[in-house]
Amino acid sequence: MGENRALKRLYAIDKEIVLLSHILGVLSWDQEVLPPAAIEERGAQMGLLERRIHSLETSDEMGELLAALESVELDEIDGALVREAKRTFLREKKLSGEFVQLFSETTTRAYSAWVNARREDNFAEFVPVLESIVALLKEKSAALGHTGEPYDPLLDIYEPAMRTVEVEQLFAQMKQDLLFILDSLDTQPIEDTFLYGKFPREGQEFFIKEVLSSMGFDWDRGLLGTANHPATTSLGSDDIRITTRYEELSVASPLFSAIHEGGHALYEMACSSGRIKGTRLANGASLAFHESQSRLWENMVGRSSDFWDYFYPRFKELFPLQLANVDKKAFVAAINKVEPSPIRVDADEVTYGLHIILRFELEKALLGGSLEVKDLSEAWNTKMEELLHIKIKSNRSGVLQDIHWSMGAFGYFPTYALGNLYAAQIFAKMRGELDIPALLRGGDFVPIREWLQAKILNHGMVYTPKELIQRVSDSPLKSTYYRDYLTKKYLER
Repeated sequence: MGENRALKRLYAIDKEIVLLSHILGVLSWDQEVLPPAAIEERGAQMGLLERRIHSLETSDEMGELLAALESVELDEIDGALVREAKRTFLREKKLSGEFVQLFSETTTRAYSAWVNARREDNFAEFVPVLESIVALLKEKSAALGHTGEPYDPLLDIYEPAMRTVEVEQLFAQMKQDLLFILDSLDTQPIEDTFLYGKFPREGQEFFIKEVLSSMGFDWDRGLLGTANHPATTSLGSDDIRITTRYEELSVASPLFSAIHEGGHALYEMACSSGRIKGTRLANGASLAFHESQSRLWENMVGRSSDFWDYFYPRFKELFPLQLANVDKKAFVAAINKVEPSPIRVDADEVTYGLHIILRFELEKALLGGSLEVKDLSEAWNTKMEELLHIKIKSNRSGVLQDIHWSMGAFGYFPTYALGNLYAAQIFAKMRGELDIPALLRGGDFVPIREWLQAKILNHGMVYTPKELIQRVSDSPLKSTYYRDYLTKKYLER
């Protein structure tokens, strides 16, 4: 087969895979309103699609195409498509179609079980299905192959070429840095009770849309909804949806959740353009790189004093009674308050990484067999007290707070903290090239967005994560940038 014909056929198969994944996104999005009796068939629908994608990824034809193109000199984008298709082919070839379908059906059922268990604050209700998921994950890890660390092949799915030992080293230093900063903070109380008043949802949603528009969210290609767990879902190349939730008492939580998901959406919108639109390359370089964009917008931009120089007058105009006696300085201090919280998505910048370290250690223990699912709640509560000195009062605010384990997404959580590290390193480079404070004070987000697009977003998965961080910052990933960022923000103000 000629190389041009082989490449054309590879793109055709890849397009079908991407379209099927977008259909899966539609079915996943729809789960929020699924009636209980429909869960079993929905699981079968999603499992069937997962199996079809798996068959395309691992077909004999795919193997022949990759073999034909392996030694061909290709341009950057074509070469990246071959690289990523081969990476998936070699991984998925080790898993049977039956296993892929069973895993999908199990996690679809688990989502409903998690929602019910969380609502009822009953971890025991979730235990049986989570035990099934952990057993399947152990089987998956063994099938993918490892040299003694069962976490490695699962981590590699979300953060390519990253090994458990590398995460352990980065997290060990990060943990030390975070605990030092936490212990060094000024202990003078920060007033934030005004954040917990009654802020009408209509006003919150109006303001959130205004901020997202300023960031560059394209409302012709995306929308904002609500869900049990804030998320970003691509239902198509031009159908990128984000969710937040308004159930929290604090007005800050829905806002910063939306900004966070908006950062993800900007990545999806930017990489779904040009030659890579509609291909597997139209995605983040990795989940941690994806997270770097959401954390950069949420915290380094959205929680900055300069950002609120521009937006606080508008925010106060929408909520004049709630903020009548609150000036901008007091508001910024409140939204940056450092106080250990049981909830990860509401955690401040200093303690957030400790939440991830807890989950990382528990996942490794479950996969390694030193921890059983039935004992997970107790182990969670013990670690939470050790790391953050918090006594967990309910499983809803403890082991049941996250959706990820119902998805079978072991290896995913570390990417959140790695995303913070990437974000700080990227932000340090951007600050050296743009006058960020002046841009934020003027409400001009265009240069920031365009810098990120040119350096990161437009490239999608063309470069590997390790290649991309080196290209952007002239350095491999380090934890020191995040330490320096937090030190300057919290200890040198």
